[in-house]
Amino acid sequence: MKVLKSLFVQLFTGANIVTILLLWACCLVTYISPAAHPRLALLTLTFPAFLLVNVLFILFWLVFKVKRVWIPLVGLLACASFVRDYLPLNISMKGKAAEDSTLSILTYNTHSFGGAEAVQEDGTNIVFNYLANSNADIICLQESSNKQDFTDEMVGKGYEFAFRKEFLLYSRLHIIEVDTLALEGKPCHAMRALLQDGSDTLMLLSVHLQSNLLSPEMKEAYREALRKHESDSLSKELSPIVQLLSAALPQRAAQADSIASIVASWLPKPVILCGDFNDTPISYTHRVLTRQLTSAYRQSGNGLGFTFHEKGFPVRIDHILFDGNTWESSSSQVVKHITCSDHFPIRTKLRRKRP
Repeated sequence: MKVLKSLFVQLFTGANIVTILLLWACCLVTYISPAAHPRLALLTLTFPAFLLVNVLFILFWLVFKVKRVWIPLVGLLACASFVRDYLPLNISMKGKAAEDSTLSILTYNTHSFGGAEAVQEDGTNIVFNYLANSNADIICLQESSNKQDFTDEMVGKGYEFAFRKEFLLYSRLHIIEVDTLALEGKPCHAMRALLQDGSDTLMLLSVHLQSNLLSPEMKEAYREALRKHESDSLSKELSPIVQLLSAALPQRAAQADSIASIVASWLPKPVILCGDFNDTPISYTHRVLTRQLTSAYRQSGNGLGFTFHEKGFPVRIDHILFDGNTWESSSSQVVKHITCSDHFPIRTKLRRKRP
């Protein structure tokens, strides 16, 4: 019996070490450009699975052999920064945020203002009603359009606006100038606006990085295979998804590199970068863009914060980043009651740091 128990412990110890190594591999891959190894970059998508397994190992060792609990703990501590990117836990600062906040930022991939689903019986649009009453200082919209009646109402509320391609900006700060950035891949993946923020000129970048171009039919076939638990069918449906993901990753990497260069050329002047990155917090894209900027959700958000909520594909791919030398984020949240788009809005409050 003792030999059997020892064998059992050794077997699970080995399994735990393997999952730790795979978790670390997910983190290390973010330092490798997908342009060189696009298939390898897909490993980052398995990060939550290996994170969960290591958490379960903590519970397992606490029950069966508490002396081995250090194994998953060391594994998690070694990649604690990545864990916080993916699953931040922050103490609420709501009271102070309301008192001291200088800027409220909202970004949202509206999917054409939610389409017909967002139009109520009286003709009002659910998405626009939320935006108009959000009281955000800066509203960055992707996959949007310039609807004149919406814009007129926002101007009446004290906003200036700018519209370029699919990007719509409503701002209570004066808009000095606006242009678009044609990055590698599909043209025009970002709008750049210069805003007057007191005595500072703030560079705002609203981005929509390369989509994975997964068709609704492809997603539905994948979900159906998941429902039926058919491994052969799941493998078949995953193959074209993997191909599309592998094709999009190098393009997003190149776009992220270009945006990082633009940010570097503007710093130390104030910068805010937000929008639909089409990449999770554990990715080359996110790591490159947060080398110089701070993630609002990491600093003041709580939980997984999924912003893309289509069934079977829950991920946080919408982000708000900012110049950490100028501001700190006092609260961040994903607004989950606005469901007309396949994305949720994400917003944050920024408090200017004191000199």
